[in-house]
Amino acid sequence: MDQLVLDLTPTPLPAFDNFLAERNREVITALTADDGERFIYLWGEPGSGKTHLLQAWIAHAERLGRASIYLDGQREHLPDFAREASFIAVDHVDDLAPDDQITLFSFYNSLKESGEGRLLMAGRKPPMAAAVRDDLRTRLGWGLVLEVKALSDEDKLAALRTHAANRQLQVADDVFRYLLTHWRRDLSSLIAMLDMLDRYSLALRRPITVPLVKNVLQTATAPDS
Repeated sequence: MDQLVLDLTPTPLPAFDNFLAERNREVITALTADDGERFIYLWGEPGSGKTHLLQAWIAHAERLGRASIYLDGQREHLPDFAREASFIAVDHVDDLAPDDQITLFSFYNSLKESGEGRLLMAGRKPPMAAAVRDDLRTRLGWGLVLEVKALSDEDKLAALRTHAANRQLQVADDVFRYLLTHWRRDLSSLIAMLDMLDRYSLALRRPITVPLVKNVLQTATAPDS
């Protein structure tokens, strides 16, 4: 099999209606409430869907015509101009640089003083266990704090089966189980890989089987967490 270059480009902004919410209905309710809590902090293990929820929240705000911005603490510094948005989402709070922690603290104060706008954040740990400044740690617990519960393997298998059926793919369960143990375990990465396998199975005129998956994964590089 020739070397394959996988183009795992970012998918469009996620939405609430494509998030498996069986274990997280309280979270969805809080994020979509018209008169909900203005300060919300989500925490949960990597791959539980926090980034999906933050981006879905921003997409929801944009549909409402609100000025909004999504910021990733792993990949960028927090710009001071972000305080001008009425909906601010800050992902990977645990990874904020010291200066960015100060900036996030100032976002809190600006929103609190203005009495308007909303701030949604996410991290791996609950507020009191977050590896941030003491004053910011206190702010993280100011509003509503919710745990995002990870999907079980059976939940992921069910989602992969549904996605395959929607694309009219014939995929055996051993393929899905192989992906769960040899590829990234978050659902968005699993679905992206399934779509990629569909493309290569068509190009190679081969069914999607475990041997094909093994060959494809040898050339694939998972995107950063």
